Amino acid sequence: MLVRLSPSPEEQRIDAIRQLPLEPMEYCRRWVDIDPARGYRKACINALAQATGLSPHTIKDWGTNFDRRPHYIPFLLRQADLLNQFKQLVISQQIILPTNFLTN
Repeated sequence: MLVRLSPSPEEQRIDAIRQLPLEPMEYCRRWVDIDPARGYRKACINALAQATGLSPHTIKDWGTNFDRRPHYIPFLLRQADLLNQFKQLVISQQIILPTNFLTN
């Protein structure tokens, strides 16, 4: 990571956002595009499992509204949310990755 003495306002904003927690229900509202009446909870659990690397069974144990989740999860979900947003920008070609992106 490149560290500058005076980060730009954009860098400061991203750094501030990275520190904000994102609760599981909010993550699902952002990234699970299924009608709540049709398998939404299962899709939400699967999205949370993919974002955290945990098993769906573990996530089910967090309770109906995921209130019993570990304390680090909202911070991990914020990182996943930012990566999802980045991915959407790449897919929509608003950001073009350099050819050596993975090797830097």
